[in-house]
Order: sequence, then C-alpha cells, then structure tokens
Amino acid sequence: MRLFRILLFVIGALLIADSAIVATLSNFNLGVILPAFFGVPLVLIALLLPHMDHGILRVLKWAAVIGYSLAGVIFLVCGILMGTAPKKAEQVEADALIVLGAAVHGDRVTWVLSNRLDTAADYLAAHPETVAVVSGGQGSGEDLPEAVAMKRYLVERKGILESRILVESESENTRENFAFSKALIERELGAGARVAFVTTDFHVFRAGRVARAAGLNAPGIASPDVWYIRINNLMRESVGICVYALRGQL
Repeated sequence: MRLFRILLFVIGALLIADSAIVATLSNFNLGVILPAFFGVPLVLIALLLPHMDHGILRVLKWAAVIGYSLAGVIFLVCGILMGTAPKKAEQVEADALIVLGAAVHGDRVTWVLSNRLDTAADYLAAHPETVAVVSGGQGSGEDLPEAVAMKRYLVERKGILESRILVESESENTRENFAFSKALIERELGAGARVAFVTTDFHVFRAGRVARAAGLNAPGIASPDVWYIRINNLMRESVGICVYALRGQL
C-alpha cells in the first residue's frame, strides 16, 4: 500500500510539474492544464488513501478508479487513431499540398510550425510539380498572418520558389484552413487537382475528418511533434476527438 501511494504521488506530482513547466514554454491552451487536472487528484488520493474506506471518501475513491480507468481507455483508443492516421510521404501523390498553420511568435515561426514547413519542403523537393498552399490567418500576439511567415520560411530557409507557393491568410481555424484553401486550389489548379495536407502527427486524424467535411479527399502527412509537449498534445487532441465523436463528426 505504501509503495502504491508513493507511486500515485510521484505520477501526480510529475503531471502537475508538466503543466507548470509547459505553461512557461508554450501558448496557453487546454493541453497545458490537462496534466495538472489529472495530477492534482492523484496527489490528494495518495495522501488520503488510508482514510478512503468509509463514507463519502470511499465513494470518491471508486469514482476516481472508474474515472481514471475510463480516461486511460480513451487515451489509448485515441492514441491508436492518431498513430495510424498519417500517410508516409512517399505514398502520397498530390498536385497541391496544404500546410496547416500554427502559432507565430511576432513574425517568427514556432518549433511546431517549422517542423510542418520542413516536412512540406521535403515533399516539395521530391515532387517538383506540386504547389504548396500555406494556410493560416493572424492571431493574437502575431505581427503578421501565419501564412505570410510560412511563405517567408519556405522561400528564405528552404529555397522553395515563390511561384510554387499559394497564400491563404484569412482562416482562423482548421475548418476554414481547408475551406479557403480548397477554393484557392480550385481557382488556380482546377476542381480535379489532387490534394494532400501537412500537419503535426497527433492532429492528422482529426484534421482529415475536417478536410472530408470540407469536400476534400486529402491524405495527411505527419510532421514530428515537439517532444516536451507531446503528452499535453495527446491529452488535448483526445478531448478534441471525443468532442467530434459526440457531435457525430467522425
């Protein structure tokens, strides 16, 4: 029992520490607070466990067992969906490659976004006839639209010709990313153009569903996630998948 309590306390403390550290390194979002949301109860249970055999504490103990078991199943299932959704770049043939935007700090692309752009640049280098659609509007704390920063990165850092890059700079969410990019592609390349998209690995599954809803049969190519926020993104994206499932959007 003592070792089990220590284990619960350590896991809970690590989850709380994760939220505290990531909050200083990343933009605030649901993924930042979710580890602490699961960590705080574990620390409390570790401290109170010897007293949780009677009354309301016993009820709370079993509620926690059920809740954490359900969460574990959800994270496992969603993790499998996320892990099996991306296509390997060499399996994809596309006339247009949509690169989904992510946060820009001032006018600089973030690590997450640079990973997406690096993945897109590798694909463009291997497919010289493919054009890129950089998609993302301007959010809070950004000095310019994400798409403009993305184009600059591809041209200046990766050597992609400007003529191969279409800019979609009005979208504010993933649904608009695909809807506005689809309209741009159809205007420039025609309705029959083959389309694929690039986003971070954990996001490919849900983004593919959004693309389908926008009328795009587009495979997703995964870029690597930033290692220190991986658990945060897994938790946040699992919530997103559950919300989509409840809405009947999967």
